[in-house]
Amino acid sequence: MAYELLSTRVAFVVANEGVEEPELLRPWHAVADAGGEPELVAPQVGMVETMRGFERTGRFHVDQVTDRARATRYDAAVLPGGLANADQLRMDAATVDLLMAMFEAGKPVAAICHGSLPLIEGDLVAGRTVTSWPSLQSDLRNAGAYWVDRDVVVCRQGINTLLTGRGSADLDAFCGKLVDVFATAAVPA
Repeated sequence: MAYELLSTRVAFVVANEGVEEPELLRPWHAVADAGGEPELVAPQVGMVETMRGFERTGRFHVDQVTDRARATRYDAAVLPGGLANADQLRMDAATVDLLMAMFEAGKPVAAICHGSLPLIEGDLVAGRTVTSWPSLQSDLRNAGAYWVDRDVVVCRQGINTLLTGRGSADLDAFCGKLVDVFATAAVPA
């Protein structure tokens, strides 16, 4: 077992329902297997309910709520997908504030599938090369991003490193890049 992320604290920022389970769990395990410390951050205390498509699949305990989460506590952040998840997060001011603070501190952020919606809300994608689920390409372009149809994109042209992934089918590539990006770009909390 490698320990590239030893003592690296990673915020997995999700809504309390609607997060796509594989897009939460696969990156979570990649971080944990690399020695990182993942924490589940959501708008409300209690549990997060995950989905696979339209079917509810699991429940996970929230470690921290967004209105108490601080960028200084984390070295990096992950935004899993799920349309309902991402749409709720973009409307949560505390989530957007946390992500803006992560960017301003130069900390790496990773988003997969619909996970980039809160980044649009925070005006954090302008001038960045990104990928996402194809239905978001107009939203991202309208927010000033350069959207490309690739499995994974690492963009270092900005105030932080931004990793984006297209969707669940690309999780192998996304998780592989996630550990590399966080190991080289993480700013200690």
